[in-house]
Amino acid sequence: MKSSTFLLLLGLVLPVALLANHPSGDRDAPRVILYEHPHFGGGSIALRAGESLPNLARATFDNGRRANDRISSVRIEGGADVMLYTDATFQGGELRLSRDVHDLGRGAGRGGSRFSNQVSSVRVEARRNERGPARPTVVVRPLPAVDVDRLIQRSYRDVLEREPDAVGLRHYRAQIIDRGWSEKQLRDHLRASDEYRGPVVERTITRVYREVLGRAPDRSGLDHYRSQLVWHNWTEADIRKDLLRSNEYRARAPQQPPALADHHETEPDSLKDRRPQPNNGRHREVNRL
Repeated sequence: MKSSTFLLLLGLVLPVALLANHPSGDRDAPRVILYEHPHFGGGSIALRAGESLPNLARATFDNGRRANDRISSVRIEGGADVMLYTDATFQGGELRLSRDVHDLGRGAGRGGSRFSNQVSSVRVEARRNERGPARPTVVVRPLPAVDVDRLIQRSYRDVLEREPDAVGLRHYRAQIIDRGWSEKQLRDHLRASDEYRGPVVERTITRVYREVLGRAPDRSGLDHYRSQLVWHNWTEADIRKDLLRSNEYRARAPQQPPALADHHETEPDSLKDRRPQPNNGRHREVNRL
């Protein structure tokens, strides 16, 4: 009896002793922690070697906030390498890190600052070079000049509603080819311009107001939707949806053109009176009095 009791106790104690002498491999496994704010603050996402996030637009930090374009610092543990990409599906500019970076805006080396709050996909690998942490490496994948010009033209048309001038074309061509800007960075830069925030935004709001409500925007409406476009990344379609839900639109909806009328609107009486009516197997048209 004593012998069996001793063996039972040995079976319980021995695994605990082994774990104490040999720390969990999972604890020392290579992993990367991505933080929302500089100096490892705010929400975080932890990834182990072999894991990846191809589209941060579908990911959130542990505090529930969206992660896309919000990574500001990176902690690296256990000999991991992390690749940060400015575009989804591991496209655009690439930044390879093998050591902690307290602030991507300042501590990621030459060219690394453009990755602060610009990361859209992430891949983590076990470090191939075990000689120690390496300096951050920025990899830029330049596009052919023809594709760059088309990208700039498309962005100008979508954001500023015009063709790029020679100065703008030359400037943004250099940003994309020499500094590895993505199309998103180009569009964000155009949206931050005085041209976009002034006449383009006002023209967009006025166009939607006239289309939906049949009038020019009042000052309060102009200020409200300007804020939504500039600071909250609203689009023209977002303004249109919002106006279509307004009390003003619902009050005047019956007078709207067919393109904006409710699809469930009843048929006008003038058409009902002229609809063919059955009469002894034949149809006749009802004469209006």
